[in-house]
Amino acid sequence: MWLKMSGVGLVLRLDLLQRSIVSKHGLAHPATRERMICIAARTRQPACHMVLSPKMWYGCVLEARFVSGGWQVSSHGRVSNASGTIHCGTVHSEGYRRVYIDGQSYFVHRLVASTFLGQPPDPSRWQVNHLDQNRENNRLSNLEYVSPSENQKHSWATNLARQSGAAKQSQAVLWRPLGEEAWTLCASQHKAGRVLGVPQAAISRCCRGLARKSRGNGVWYEFKQAPIIEQSGVPSEIWKPARYPNEPGLIPNLLVSNHGRVSQTSRCIEHVCRGTYLSSGYYSVKRAGRTLLVHRAVAATFLGQPENPDFQVHHKDSDRGNNHVQNLEYVTASQNVKYSWQRRPAKISGIAVRACLMGGDASARCWLQFESLAAAAAHTGVNAQKISRVCKGLRRDASWQFEFAEEHHEGEDWRPVVLEGARRSQT
Repeated sequence: MWLKMSGVGLVLRLDLLQRSIVSKHGLAHPATRERMICIAARTRQPACHMVLSPKMWYGCVLEARFVSGGWQVSSHGRVSNASGTIHCGTVHSEGYRRVYIDGQSYFVHRLVASTFLGQPPDPSRWQVNHLDQNRENNRLSNLEYVSPSENQKHSWATNLARQSGAAKQSQAVLWRPLGEEAWTLCASQHKAGRVLGVPQAAISRCCRGLARKSRGNGVWYEFKQAPIIEQSGVPSEIWKPARYPNEPGLIPNLLVSNHGRVSQTSRCIEHVCRGTYLSSGYYSVKRAGRTLLVHRAVAATFLGQPENPDFQVHHKDSDRGNNHVQNLEYVTASQNVKYSWQRRPAKISGIAVRACLMGGDASARCWLQFESLAAAAAHTGVNAQKISRVCKGLRRDASWQFEFAEEHHEGEDWRPVVLEGARRSQT
């Protein structure tokens, strides 16, 4: 593409630009082609060589300021780079999909929102929420702008993992009227407070040993934290003082079980839970100002210290929330990456292509469909990297013709990527 100012206006050469955004079928994407045709129609000039007035040129500059040339995003959450390769982005460690445009990282859901929803109607509602809580579902119908507080409320209201974790973190308590011997078990301090009419803060003070008794509805009660054995309810659960990989001593005031649960003990408190749920899918616990990952503590406590200090702890079923000792093993960093890729869905791990053997009558040629570049390479004997370059129009093969297989998505709308506001806090 080249630009030239003249007395009439700006001569804008688009043939090189069009070639840079050629798709798998040799044509520009619908949104790009439509924009070029509209400009050409208004100016009554061929799209490959147009003379634009300074006003139209200024509009193009403003549009190009926040629109990355060649990159497209669809209402179905897919993206297309400058060479026309269509994909869904790479899965980030936190579960979001992202792409790199001009060396900058962008989350796909924020690109879809900025392109189709525009800028947030309210500056305070700048976060993009997934309505179904699936961070990989970046369809336009699944996205909305929300404030940080609205995003958090929606997450807690719809995330079953958080709800079940909160229930398991409830602190069961024992209570009895002052002077009596029998204790009664209650599932949580909150429930005991509602039943007895005692403020939950007062019950907490009794459980922490800061008060001996508390009054509710004219009756004095005693409270204490329920023992671990009464909270677990799992006969096969074994508890041990916690250890951590590559650390010689025990972690003070922390127990872990072979079922992946933790018990933090302080004074007379014995609090059993799975830990704090992280956005990455792992569970953590804080001790002495440090954030410790529960699965690593379980591995070090029940499997022993790793043979090599660089070993990582791998979840056999790829569920980062399943910290049962039978689901954990020590592996090298390369093995961990390998296992992660092996468990990825086939639809994500491969780019569908089709191939046609050259020679003979062109009308009689048969196109073969392949789920991935690797499958096409295995059948044709052509290197997968070379197939990718042929599909992108960067080189040719004398024996085979390759193209990226077209995926038809009914109702899918493609538009040039709008980068303005797409990187704000990346959430």
